[in-house]
Amino acid sequence: DEDYEQNKVADLSRTVTADKPDMAVALTNARIITMSDDDGGVIENGTVVIYGDRIQDIGDDVEIPAGIEVLDMEGMTIIPGLIDAHAHGPQGVGDMTPEQNWEAVAHLALGVTTIFDPSSRAAAIFPAAEMQQAGTLLSPRIFSTGEVIYGAKAPGFFAAISDADDASEHVTRLNSQGAHGVKNYNQPRREQRQQVTHAGREQNILVVPEGGSLYHMDMSLVADGNSSIEHNIPVGEIYDDVVQFMGQSDTAYVPTLVVTYGGVRGESYYYQNSNVWEHPILSKHVPPRQLQADSVRRQMAPEEDYADAAAAAVAKKLQDAGVLVTIGAHGQREGLASHWEMWSFARGGMDPVEALQTATVDSAKHLGFIDDIGTLEEGKLADLVILNENPLEDIGHTDDIEMVMLGGRLYNAETMDEMITGDRKRLPYWWEE
Repeated sequence: DEDYEQNKVADLSRTVTADKPDMAVALTNARIITMSDDDGGVIENGTVVIYGDRIQDIGDDVEIPAGIEVLDMEGMTIIPGLIDAHAHGPQGVGDMTPEQNWEAVAHLALGVTTIFDPSSRAAAIFPAAEMQQAGTLLSPRIFSTGEVIYGAKAPGFFAAISDADDASEHVTRLNSQGAHGVKNYNQPRREQRQQVTHAGREQNILVVPEGGSLYHMDMSLVADGNSSIEHNIPVGEIYDDVVQFMGQSDTAYVPTLVVTYGGVRGESYYYQNSNVWEHPILSKHVPPRQLQADSVRRQMAPEEDYADAAAAAVAKKLQDAGVLVTIGAHGQREGLASHWEMWSFARGGMDPVEALQTATVDSAKHLGFIDDIGTLEEGKLADLVILNENPLEDIGHTDDIEMVMLGGRLYNAETMDEMITGDRKRLPYWWEE
């Protein structure tokens, strides 16, 4: 009967307060790269005052309120938290979310304070995102598409679209689950892809398609007004027709240089040229045997075989034309690959400020987060990275991290224990004695 039908559904939802520290702290005597203008908004000797989870004041002539905690950052450089606009990685097993996800902790330790994952499991990633907001999971801020709107007939993944109503139904389903965008991938006909794009516009949600190393599909995705192109355009060079075409669009470019199409991927370049397993931060947060298996035995290739620099040079042309170009580390190496993305952009011709833009302000603009993150300015969330060296002198300094702050909580990068703003301790990893 009617009463029985109503009683079959149990509402297990609950409302909790978003986490933020209940204190104030001032970071003084630091070089601050605010990214608030085209020159990096550099304050050579400045102070950041943080109340709770937001920046209260910032500048080179800041009055520090009496009674708050003051940290002297002499010799250090502060940059905005990094925003990985194309991240992947596990968030749970089945419907179980772990108390601690070492991969997420590693990302945060390497300065990645926000991720956008354009292909995940809704049942895993959206609960993890809410746990992070509630302060019960140590992790970057998490945003995602949930499952891909996938056009190839793969078991368990196929999303059939025969008309605009089908497209709207898929977008509505993901939007209602908490998606910040939808990923439109491998729909074989252009009108199917256009129907997804139209549904995304109607629901004010990002549509972040992937051309799958098909140049003409990439161009049609730009023409159809998608929010971004994920993965690199699969050509070694572009000319003025493409530069003008994309430069007049509102489509961002997320080339994921670590997995570059068209040659040996950027990830392999950094394995070849550095002892990744010895990284002072990454080695603390990744299971040692897994890290060594991926990086000790590595391929060696001639410099010219690596495709990341050429793909980055294409991205530099688009950036110069006004296209929002962002990092997208693809989950290749926990947190460190976000730095590889910036370094590869520099290999393609970007200067340090331009490379930093791809990981901060331009990622925030593309994802719609610029009112809260992406630059260090009064009123914005206190997401920042404290470096031992100046990345404007050498972009390779971005991973020389001393501390990371997420939402006003300050962490030691090597231990990921909270310091000054609270006393939270990272849980032991399973491989630690």
